[in-house]
Amino acid sequence: MRRLLKSLMDLSLFQQMSVIVVTLGVILVLFFTVYQKGNIDDFVNSQVVSLLHRSQETIVQNIGKSESGGSNLNYDDDVMHFVYVNNKCVQYHSNKIVDEDFINTVNSLVIDSEQGKDSLFFYHNVKYFYYLSLKENNVKIISIIDDSYGKAIETTLLSSVSNNSAVVFGFIFILLTLWVTTIITPLLQMQNYVEKVKNGDDKATLTIDRKDEIGELADALVSMRNEIKRQEAIKEEMIHNISHDLKTPIATIKSYAESIKDGIYPYDTLEKSVDVIIENADRLEKKVYSLLLLNRLDYLIGQEKEINKTTDMYSLVENVLLSMKMIRPEVEIIKDLQPAVFKGEQESWRIVVSNILDNAFRYAETNITITLRENEINISNDGPCLSKERVAKLFRPFEKGDKGKFGLGLSICYKICNNYGYSIVAENLEKGVIFRIENKEPVKKEKKSSGKKKRNSENETLKD
Repeated sequence: MRRLLKSLMDLSLFQQMSVIVVTLGVILVLFFTVYQKGNIDDFVNSQVVSLLHRSQETIVQNIGKSESGGSNLNYDDDVMHFVYVNNKCVQYHSNKIVDEDFINTVNSLVIDSEQGKDSLFFYHNVKYFYYLSLKENNVKIISIIDDSYGKAIETTLLSSVSNNSAVVFGFIFILLTLWVTTIITPLLQMQNYVEKVKNGDDKATLTIDRKDEIGELADALVSMRNEIKRQEAIKEEMIHNISHDLKTPIATIKSYAESIKDGIYPYDTLEKSVDVIIENADRLEKKVYSLLLLNRLDYLIGQEKEINKTTDMYSLVENVLLSMKMIRPEVEIIKDLQPAVFKGEQESWRIVVSNILDNAFRYAETNITITLRENEINISNDGPCLSKERVAKLFRPFEKGDKGKFGLGLSICYKICNNYGYSIVAENLEKGVIFRIENKEPVKKEKKSSGKKKRNSENETLKD
């Protein structure tokens, strides 16, 4: 069965549709010719018996009106009528010539059969239907018809069903062919488009004016290609800029080291010159670390998930603030912190909080506000707002910042948050920007008893 289904799936859509239609047709033909054969026979028999009854009623209504036996009356040509009088059957009406043996057989039926009953008999291997009734003056009338009439009805019925079925199936096949064609054509266009894109054809186009899933797929392919081209262009520019960013500290370190080796101190004294080397080495280390971290982040977080680590965010935020508050001592830090535990490894969340705070310190004018709740942390500053285009692309990797630099910090934050099941968004405030980190599926906690006191949020202001 699996091999049959696999073979069917390997066919083209048109071939699959043809197989389905033909199979359905064969099933219906078998249904009509085999399963419905008994129903058709019952229907034919009922029609034959009904004809016998109607024809005999005509005989009853007209009997006695013609002494000639009714030869001039309008009777059914297929039905033979016999009248049983004086212990003998007399042929009353028939368009067929019957012999004495047939009349004797009919005579035996009248004697042996019950009145008002439909039945059948065989004569010379031919099936005959008959109906026997008793009328006034003890006159018995028997009406007989052979099975040729029933066969004619059956043939006509089957022919009609077959012809109608053929027309219906032909119409369905044409409709399915047209429908499959409307599917195959755009699929072939998309296949051709993908082949051109794969072969590096920059002029490849795909235009499919449809609003269904195929149209959505075509739009998604075009959008994906445009996004890939955009990402490639950004990566090329980023590599160029990163190369320049790496080249500058390397050149500075090299030139200062060579000068010191030659006994020359480029920056006044040996100590100050070495400090420049160390500063540029730190810059170089930070850039290389960011690149390596971005590339290895999925693997590292995947390993962390397996051991289900959690982080005390209250302590982590306090420690990060303690280490970073001297970046800009003049900036006021407003805290509203409550104890909270986040899923994930402590060092990853330290990277997230540090990167967002570093961004906040860079753009803040007078203050930074941090709010911490269970499953949520918000960090805002009162610096300039972001444009809508910048907000939409803020967390994309390799995006150029407002000052033309390729910062990877926010894209690293986005990866960490999403891998741990948290969302991170940036929104403009009336003055400034806020970063919101929330758990996508917060854990429902049981309500604490009323006897326990709620912990007051800590509102502190760190000042220089």
